[in-house]
Amino acid sequence: MSYPSCSKLWILASLLVLMVMAAPAGAVSLVAGERAPNFSLKDLDGNRVALDQFKGKTVVIAFWSTWCSRCEEELSFLRDRFGTRKDVVVLLVNQDGEKGVIISKVRNLRDKLGIDFPILLDEGLRTWEGYGITALPTSVVVDKYGDIKMVEPNFYWASPEKLMAAVGQG
Repeated sequence: MSYPSCSKLWILASLLVLMVMAAPAGAVSLVAGERAPNFSLKDLDGNRVALDQFKGKTVVIAFWSTWCSRCEEELSFLRDRFGTRKDVVVLLVNQDGEKGVIISKVRNLRDKLGIDFPILLDEGLRTWEGYGITALPTSVVVDKYGDIKMVEPNFYWASPEKLMAAVGQG
């Protein structure tokens, strides 16, 4: 093998190794069956809401942001499917905290979509980091015992069915 061919092969192999090392590990670091990390965040009215206060109920935690168009799709789906259910709690964890939460922007989107779920402000992104979120929207279903039942990064064509299967039809 001539020197130029060997050099090209080495460069290609090096690039492949670097690409594999740089690839994201996944959208979240949690998996089904693990205990959901507790969190306590303020809602839009300044009230503190903690995950562990909903033990005994299924909880859907939706990580979202006002700039995310897919998030609007998911929020509308959650509103339509779980807005009247008493056996499911939906907590909307807002991620605009990465740039400083603009409360009026969050309220405007809530009003536009007609959302009644608690909107929790993750200023400083501590809950985001605790759950290992790297993609928006991401939904986490927590069962009545506090264990993760499902994690769904992004909201795409199969997400509604997966969420409904994890939560149950009610």
